[in-house]
Amino acid sequence: MNRFLLLILLVSFSVSSQKLSYSPYSYFGTGDTAFSSTAENQMMGGLLVYYDSTHVNLNNAASLSKLKFVNYSLGVDLKSTSFKNDNTNEKSTATGLKYIAVSVPVVYGVDRKQLFSFSFGLKPDTSVGYLLESNYEDATPPELNRFEGDGGINTAFLSVGFEVLKNWGLGVSTSYAFGSINHYHSKFLKDIELYTKVSNESSLSGINLSLSSVYQTKISDKLLLKSSFSYTRDSELKSKNSQSIATLKQDGGYGGDSEQINLEALGLKETTFLIPQSTSFGLGLGQDKKWFFGFSYKQQDGGGFKNQLMNLDNVEFKSSKQYSIGGFYLPKYDSFTNYFDTVTYRFGVRYQSGGLHVNNEQINDFGINFGLSLPLANLSSANIGVELGQRGTNNSGLVKENYFSIKLGFTLNDLWFIRSLYN
Repeated sequence: MNRFLLLILLVSFSVSSQKLSYSPYSYFGTGDTAFSSTAENQMMGGLLVYYDSTHVNLNNAASLSKLKFVNYSLGVDLKSTSFKNDNTNEKSTATGLKYIAVSVPVVYGVDRKQLFSFSFGLKPDTSVGYLLESNYEDATPPELNRFEGDGGINTAFLSVGFEVLKNWGLGVSTSYAFGSINHYHSKFLKDIELYTKVSNESSLSGINLSLSSVYQTKISDKLLLKSSFSYTRDSELKSKNSQSIATLKQDGGYGGDSEQINLEALGLKETTFLIPQSTSFGLGLGQDKKWFFGFSYKQQDGGGFKNQLMNLDNVEFKSSKQYSIGGFYLPKYDSFTNYFDTVTYRFGVRYQSGGLHVNNEQINDFGINFGLSLPLANLSSANIGVELGQRGTNNSGLVKENYFSIKLGFTLNDLWFIRSLYN
């Protein structure tokens, strides 16, 4: 336990330096949104409705009401993306942490009656990472413009879930978002030794709150119906900004001129990112320890995410919708003769519509997921999955992304505070 808690502290210091995205669409707003569900849920198309006694649903605190074991969860993602438009065809690879969490059921008495469960951890919410160049050969003198960005927003969260009535759970999750977003624009002139670089740097922080509910009931001797609902209120990220312009040498050396822009006089020293409210619900049907199939739907309002420091006219953030369908199949969970009968086979499809609009074009995202949960000792598992997806469009001079992602996750279960029966 202590080693895992130490790992969380070490990750907390290093997670802000990772780069989960190299997408040109991370230029806009707060960057690419990272879907931070566990590897098991991601392999089912990002399904938001599934939960049980040995797995954690990071997107629904109420699901903690069913947790029976201390749960350690960790996930990483490796993503390879190709970018295509009318003129270019590029590739990139990004690797990083997706989540790390500890979840604990609180019990009392010799019969271990459960009072509630709580969960805490760290996950990235958005990531900024891009390198774009444009040449103007007809200009006098010819010029090259380079746009670069890095950073992102991370979230430290604390969630509590409890059962108010049999099979009906409620939950609340509070989170603290923090991070930095940096944009740089460099202009190079042909046969000119020096170039200019404009730096826009923002430090962000804010608090958010989510409420959730889950309910499950048997509809026959074998069939179990599960449902989930969650609501995340709108929130504000306070952004402390700085802007500078410098003259530099092309070998990276200082060119002798630098100026800090007075953003306070422009009313841009401190700005606000609005994160719109969102709601989600899900419904699924299955047989305990055998199979499950369900769908979930999430909607987020529009009108937020605008970066006042960048002030882009060709960008809008409208309401977005995410649809997920998926499930799993477990041949025989208690098989002693065939290991592959105890493997959980997962599959799913997801589609995200809207949200970001660039040049009046809607940027959609579609992915197909599948993977395996390999059982380990003490009801733990190692999870490996893949996702094939496509995002964006080539219309209006934009970029279409085709990506392949490998998802790795570990779910480790343990029991704490068990009194020994024998000395």
